[in-house]
This record gives sequence, C-alpha cells and structure tokens, in this order.
Amino acid sequence: MALGASFDRTGDGGAGAPLALAREGGHSLARVVHAGGDATGHEVERALVAATAGHPNVTVAEGWLALSLHQEDGRVAGVIGIPSDALSPLLIRARHVVLACGGAGQLYSVTTNPALSTGDGVAMALAAGAAVADVEFMQFHPTALHHPAMPRPLLSEALRGEGAVIRDEQGVAFMAGEHPLADLAPRDVVSRAITRRLVDRGLDHLWLDATSIEDFPKRFPTIWAHCRGAGLDPTREWLPVAPAAHYLCGGIVTDVDGASSLPGLWACGEVACTGIHGANRLASNSLLEGLVFGHRAATAIASGRDGAEPTGAMRGVPLDEVPVRSPATPLVAPERKGVVELRDRLQRDMTAFAGVLRDGDGLDHAASAVGAVEAALTAGQSPDGVDERAVAELHNLLTVGLAVVTAAAERRESRGCHHRLDFPEPHQPLERIVHFGTDRRIRVPAATAVSEREH
Repeated sequence: MALGASFDRTGDGGAGAPLALAREGGHSLARVVHAGGDATGHEVERALVAATAGHPNVTVAEGWLALSLHQEDGRVAGVIGIPSDALSPLLIRARHVVLACGGAGQLYSVTTNPALSTGDGVAMALAAGAAVADVEFMQFHPTALHHPAMPRPLLSEALRGEGAVIRDEQGVAFMAGEHPLADLAPRDVVSRAITRRLVDRGLDHLWLDATSIEDFPKRFPTIWAHCRGAGLDPTREWLPVAPAAHYLCGGIVTDVDGASSLPGLWACGEVACTGIHGANRLASNSLLEGLVFGHRAATAIASGRDGAEPTGAMRGVPLDEVPVRSPATPLVAPERKGVVELRDRLQRDMTAFAGVLRDGDGLDHAASAVGAVEAALTAGQSPDGVDERAVAELHNLLTVGLAVVTAAAERRESRGCHHRLDFPEPHQPLERIVHFGTDRRIRVPAATAVSEREH
C-alpha cells in the first residue's frame, strides 16, 4: 500500500474506510484483502512495476528466455539466456541470481497457467545441482471454467465465499457431504470430489452455480468478463467447471530468507519451496509468499549474505552436499510441428497418469511417457525452422515432469494435493523428498516445529 497498491474497502470505499476482507477455500475466517473485486494479483503487480519502472538502478529486459545457471568456483555467478532480439545465448554475470520464474502448469493438458509456465527455474536448479523438494504436490484448482480457451479462466474461490455452490450433472450440491466446510473445503478435497465424479460418470465437467451472488459484474469484474467472453451469463446460468493444474507447491528449497543450497542462488514465489505451503497451498497465500520472500531475499542480499542457513524448509537439507550436476543432454531438435506434438503428448500423459488421482501403475506409465517424449526429442531431425525456445521449454518440462513423477512414486501415502488411490492414508514419520540434480534424491525429516523467528 505504501507503494501505491489500492485495495478494496468497505462502505463508501474511501481511504478511511476499513479494508474489505474475503474468505476463500480452506479459510475459517474472512482474512484476505482484495483489489478490483477479483484482480488482486494484477493490482499488486501494477504497483510493483510502477515502483521499479524508470528507477536508475533497475534495468528491465523483457522477452528473454533463461537457459541455465552459470557457476564459477562453487557458486552461481550468472545466467545464460537468449535475448528477445537474438538467437544466440548470452551470459549475464551477477554476484547473486534470484529466480522468480513461476511454476510448471504447462506439464498438464488443462491448466490455469500461461503458456510460458514451463518449469524453467526448477529445471535450471535441478541441472545445477540445487536442492529441490515437494514437487509431487501439484495443486489443481477445482473450478476452472471448462472452455476451449487455454489457459483456462479461473473461477475464484471467492465466488464460493460469496455463496456459489458446485453442483453435479443432476443439480445436486454435493460438497456438504464431502467436508464440514462444504464448498469452501480445501482445494485438494474439492478437486478430488469433482474428479471422482467425472471419472465414475464419464463426464468432462460439472457446474458452479453462482446465480445467488448479488451485483456479480461489479463484485467480480474479471470473472464476469471471462464468462461473457465465453457466451455465459453467471447471473442466470450455471458455469461449467473442471479441475485444472494451478500451482506447484514445491520447488527450489530455500531458507526463511530465500537462499538456496547453492551459494549465490536465491528463489522466491512459486519457483521456491519455502515450506509455507506444506502439501497444499492455502488460497491467496501465493501472493503473500511472493511479497514476503521477495523482500526478505533482497534484504538478505543487501546485508551481505551469500548462502543458506538451516532455517525453514532448509532444515534437514545437508548444506555441505557437493552438487551433482546433471550432464547436459544434446538436443537435436525435431521440426516445429514435432515439438508441439511432443509437448501435447507429454501434457496428455501427465494429466492421465500423474494428475489429481494417482496410483503406482499410473505413475510408472507417466515415467515411461516422459522417457519416450525425451527420446523422441533428442532423436529428432530436420532442425531448420525450429523454434529453439520451444525446444528448451519442452526440455525443461521433461526435467520437471520426471522429478514430479519420481517423487510422487516414492511418496507412498496421500497428503495434501498428492493423492494415491493405492495409498489413501497419510503415514508417519513425515519426510521431505529432496532432489539433488535429476538422478539423485534423499529423504530428510520434514520440519514440524517453527521457531519464534520463523513464525
């Protein structure tokens, strides 16, 4: 707010009026501020961009694709990437590198993530040998608008916070029988309840009934625009919905200041595993995490910090591990059409075998599918006219996809948004599966106590 972000207020909306608070999935209280009804992320980004644009110490270079982390003398010392106006990679040296690359929703056929969410940051960290954990916990948002548009428009849980209910094909509002919070149950509960019905009944969507919400266009202008663009009127008709890959709860392991296991490398936002989300992100905590840990990382770097401390999610992770750098696989790119087809094949197989509901056989199929796509990518021919960025993004998806599948196969329990049909109950002791590179994993005790400083 000090940087100019404007959040909704109660009453007349004046500057002196109290902030308006909303309730979302898993919340027992109305606890989150919002902006423009349902455009909170946009307003936060707008304020941050406005604060940095034109700053003499900030250079913004848009349209680059980061390819790999550059290391010298045991520390990260820069990034190799492709500029927006060039074909050849360039090295940018840096005393510190902060990855804020978002998630990997494009691993799946149906996602709320934009096309560029291809797991690039996690893939670069795995290739460099940084500790990566909790990637088996891919959260699916239960109420994405079932529509050909991709990414799928998101029908926020704030709708259910205002009284919307999920109905099956017969019009039954079934969530009251699934969880005490009914339609405001945590996302994993709602996604599983919907997916079971879709699978059992051979359906591709259920319904969200938001007709009881008063003044819908003003309260949720962004969702209103999405619905109207799809030819739907949420004030008069139910909206078709189905779960969509939404948020990667894991990522690059960091301490409470955003430092990774590699000196000189930091991470914040969805690309990071700070421990805040556990096995299932609580609605709206992603914006808070980005703001908090972005600020903490900047503060720590400015204070002279260079490496991680055993705090937060980093507790139990051996910081003296020698990074096991994965050998780079030479890529002989197929034709442009082939890259698109391979990406689609990967997404379909991940959705079918490593989605909302998983089991051992399905995860074995998913691992084989990832290997088959990788083999096809590396054996491709006819490089003329190939989109090198598309090849790099697919390679990153394969790297992260294999990490997701192998961790999901090793976690023989159900916890949060990781649900195994063959292991439906959680088990103790709780452990975190930590990846060092693409071919080495260890198990460490998951931190259960939180110190006063971390709290």
